[in-house]
Amino acid sequence: MKTRTTICAALAVVALTGAGIAAARMGESPAPVVSSSQWQLLRTADGTLIEDAFTEAIPSRDVQDVYEFNGDTDPSRTFVKATEGGLVVGADPPPTADTHTGWFAVTIDAYPRTSIFHVRMSKPPGNVQGHDEAGQAVFAVQTASTKVTGLINFVEVTTSSSGGKTSWQIDYSFGHVVDAQNILYWSTEPSENAADTEEVTLRTDGRRSLTVWLGDEQVFHSDQLELDIQAPFQPYLEVQALQTPYFASFQDFWVVEDTWMRLTGLPAGADVRLVNDEGGVLGGAAASADGTAAVELPPYAAKGSGTLEIARDGHETVRLGPFPYAGGDELQLVAK
Repeated sequence: MKTRTTICAALAVVALTGAGIAAARMGESPAPVVSSSQWQLLRTADGTLIEDAFTEAIPSRDVQDVYEFNGDTDPSRTFVKATEGGLVVGADPPPTADTHTGWFAVTIDAYPRTSIFHVRMSKPPGNVQGHDEAGQAVFAVQTASTKVTGLINFVEVTTSSSGGKTSWQIDYSFGHVVDAQNILYWSTEPSENAADTEEVTLRTDGRRSLTVWLGDEQVFHSDQLELDIQAPFQPYLEVQALQTPYFASFQDFWVVEDTWMRLTGLPAGADVRLVNDEGGVLGGAAASADGTAAVELPPYAAKGSGTLEIARDGHETVRLGPFPYAGGDELQLVAK
């Protein structure tokens, strides 16, 4: 069963009245997501599994309804704060520590193998100057079975700063906490001018395949890997630090169920496409004889705002939107 989790949604459950619970159990007709004078588009299933923009201050106790805070740094030397500038995760390791220590926010829920994971990840402006000091902002996708198996197997995208330069990296770690091993898959050259912020999108099947996008650029792909990341998966928003205080910031965090958006109720043979708010085509398909179509979205754009265009020979193109969409959505076109 698909579930959709957000901080606001978690709080709304607490406020649900007895009558509201009864209505939810009975089920209600889906509300239109967008309509025109002749048509309306209904969302019969929501592909969004979690979404948090992190563009406003939220009390930590409310964030902890959806996320768990943990790590290997003394908790008194860490913080997690939801601010207008993002979910900020910080650590101040002891100056005598000779290895990285970290702190993270991890979702309480876990997500299926088909999921797409996305976040806008930022490090502090500038670079860590000391050669013996280091700071890392980390977006990791890890097996949710760690508490059962003891394995911490995960893939991650990291921006690492030390010695006056910063690089972006993709790697795989596997094993137990005390003896985990690491394989580096991809890295930029350390630079004084490396980007402070990247839109990170990640997809893996936990076995053979891993693909990572920075913005709309695919920077790594392989389907010949040897991964042992047991589904379901949990995403981690994390900071790592060595001999210096450091923090990472996260915004526009979301997980969607898949890259496919499925539509029913279309005119047979109609050409349908989804375009973004700038007019760029995200995906398209032809409706089958029974009026169904599956539009595949680019993973880095598997959640956003778009307009559905439906074209038939001899008929005016129907445009519905803009409306929020997500990979895994199931939508139904209905005549008014």
